Amino acid sequence: MSPAIEEVGQIDGNPIDELESAESENQRDCSDGKINSIDGKKQSSSNVVSEPSFKKQRPRIMSVDQALFSALLIQCVVQLELIQTIDNVLFFPTTSRKDDEYNLACARGGECRKVALPEQAMYDSLNAQQLFSLLQCLIDSHRFAKQFNSNNEQRTLLWKAGFRGKSKPNLLKQETTSLACALRILFHMYGKEGCCDGPDKVETTLLQICDESLSYFHSLKSEGHRDAWTSVILLLFTQLQNLSDDKFAKHVGVYYPHCCDLVALDLKPELRNVLRRVLVRIGVQFLVVATSS
Repeated sequence: MSPAIEEVGQIDGNPIDELESAESENQRDCSDGKINSIDGKKQSSSNVVSEPSFKKQRPRIMSVDQALFSALLIQCVVQLELIQTIDNVLFFPTTSRKDDEYNLACARGGECRKVALPEQAMYDSLNAQQLFSLLQCLIDSHRFAKQFNSNNEQRTLLWKAGFRGKSKPNLLKQETTSLACALRILFHMYGKEGCCDGPDKVETTLLQICDESLSYFHSLKSEGHRDAWTSVILLLFTQLQNLSDDKFAKHVGVYYPHCCDLVALDLKPELRNVLRRVLVRIGVQFLVVATSS
């Protein structure tokens, strides 16, 4: 089964079959005149003819619901495929995987020599306007998934209505993969001098997205939800470490309160390591700690 389908929840059992089975049993009881009223007295079959005919409409309603749920599942799968397609078109299919492996190795204290990659697929063939158009689509997809995942009441209603699985339906994969792809595009544009006519727009957008992401990550209460964000936060902090001193100073001036908030959380060792490196660099660059001469 596709990971996207598992993500938004599975439909267990077949309520239509169960309903039809119960209905046929009621019809047999009706023909024998054995259907009891609320007060426990027997009624004749002529008094309950309308009840089975009314219940026959219920399987149709259930089938419409199932069709709607199936359509929603398909839309979720297509959305994930589109996000992955953007990432594969702009970069090579293995680039994102190698970046994640590199970020994780650095966070675990391994060797952080990044292997030089060839030209980034179709990225260099697109102008700034085209990149910003794709970027806006990714951000909109991320914010939609984030809003859905934050609406626990709506997720509960969907789960009770038919999205039955091991847990309530969620869009965690859409929420994280769309943001990761958007961050890769932004940091790539930000790191290339003269890559576009509006460098201030790139910087403003990057500051806004990173600030929003760190604030949201700190607000998460579910450990599983926070774990799903591990690769995204590793990407953000690793790319932040690779910035020049001037650009680093601009960013940490915005993110520093969030970094302090994250210290109070029970983070994974990898996240604690990258956060520590950021804080150490802040101390050195802003002369908070003494440096050896």
